[in-house]
Amino acid sequence: MRHRSSLMWKWIVHLPRLVLAVLLAQISLMVGLFAYAKIRKRAVESIFPQLEIPPTTVGRHEVQVFDDGASVFRQMLADIKQAQHTILLESYIFEGDEVGMAFKRALIHKARQGVKVYIIFDGIGSLHVPTRFKSFGRRKNIRVFEFGRLRSLRSYFDIKMWVRTHRKILVIDGEKAYLGGMNIGRPYARTWRDTHLKIVGPMARNVAHDFIELWNEHYDRHPILLNYERTADEHIGICGNDPFRNILPIKQTYLDAINGAERNIYITNAYFLPDRDIINALVTASQRGVDVQVMVPEISDNIVVDWITRGLCLELLRGGVRILLYCGTMLHSKTMTVDGQWSTVGSANLDGRSLTANYEINATIIDQAFARQMEAMFLNDRSQSREIFAATWGSRNVLQQFGEWSLQPLRGLF
Repeated sequence: MRHRSSLMWKWIVHLPRLVLAVLLAQISLMVGLFAYAKIRKRAVESIFPQLEIPPTTVGRHEVQVFDDGASVFRQMLADIKQAQHTILLESYIFEGDEVGMAFKRALIHKARQGVKVYIIFDGIGSLHVPTRFKSFGRRKNIRVFEFGRLRSLRSYFDIKMWVRTHRKILVIDGEKAYLGGMNIGRPYARTWRDTHLKIVGPMARNVAHDFIELWNEHYDRHPILLNYERTADEHIGICGNDPFRNILPIKQTYLDAINGAERNIYITNAYFLPDRDIINALVTASQRGVDVQVMVPEISDNIVVDWITRGLCLELLRGGVRILLYCGTMLHSKTMTVDGQWSTVGSANLDGRSLTANYEINATIIDQAFARQMEAMFLNDRSQSREIFAATWGSRNVLQQFGEWSLQPLRGLF
């Protein structure tokens, strides 16, 4: 008995050292991965297959889904040009390149015409963007809010700094709304494969309402006095996460759709780090005969996320979920379509940050014609992907698998 107690005491004494050793190993692995990502040579295709996807009528709305940035940016700039009284623009990243400059010039031009322009960009997402570009000066009719601005290194350790706005929103006159995965900048215009959505109709007011709510809650220097009341629609819903108020419905919309699926579930997600609830739901759906396919980037812009995602794949594969790796360029979409009926497009990744710590916004659409477009887009992307299988995935390099497994505890940080 004394011997057993002695051994237990030794474990307790050495536990902090073991924890520290594990943390150091995880940090070393992450540093090594990021260093490797910097020096590796990755051939990125600047051209990928696209679909001509026309607008479709959904109830009282006209909706259009875009699978490339160049097309949606052209339409966004055209709609900005036609704005009559209000432009609301929000982006996690607002690059200072030629694409960002095109938007900046268009917004300044409309402000000179008397249109009220409100701009939100995230202080961390756009941290690398030159201050001179982000500043619109004291121009009349333009107000700019940098959400969660990093004022000092000390502020980085403020718990509130973990909350980001990851949304990508444009609303014109409360009548036309855009949302999805596309930030404003050159990579999103053509190099990255992404998905965005345009909604024309009453539901645009809901998107405007969410924009104004964030602005007025966090930036009281120049409150927006416009009143866009929310509306309800049986075909289209706008679903937004507000972490400060602990309003986090996006995860539940995914779970409800997955749990109700009968035939197929097609998911495309840039940073696929689902929690236990979503993993269990996907495996359960597959085991009841649903064709569950998940598409993720073969190589993303975050190599640590890639490794953590790959550490999850074997469990999903053994549970019957099909995994597709999109090849050739960065896949940044956040979409799902179910049973040829229900679809979602938005800014939220299936990871801990998007589902609990970020302001996010997704649209859900119940419509067969739109779901057919979403399925066609998924199948088009599948032609650029390679499928992985449990037998070969489980027989990969043991050290790599161990590294993927060791990073799993950090999944909630990304």
